[in-house]
Amino acid sequence: MGGNKNLYTILAWALLPPIGSLIFLFVGKDDPDVKYNAAQATVIHGAAFAVWIVLWVLSIILLPIAFLLLLWDLIWFVLWLVGLIMALQANGARVNYPVVGPMAAQYVPMVESWAK
Repeated sequence: MGGNKNLYTILAWALLPPIGSLIFLFVGKDDPDVKYNAAQATVIHGAAFAVWIVLWVLSIILLPIAFLLLLWDLIWFVLWLVGLIMALQANGARVNYPVVGPMAAQYVPMVESWAK
């Protein structure tokens, strides 16, 4: 995998979250660092996507809170951007995502096991 390790790590964070991270979970299954980064990106973006769906449904029911959906879009963009910048700086090593990373860490082994 060698030279592709850095590329796979970056794409796991950058490409169509959380779908791209799921793809690279399976593409990079032979490298533990790529697999870890893809699993962490899957957990973080999967949780962000779940919150987005809940806010979307609530904004349909209660129109006055639709601004929360726009606010969440901005927050999710910042989550994505921070992950992308950290992946660029990691050079293929494991990314230790700040704040939500430790919360996601308990789910990473479960997600990593999907790609066996």
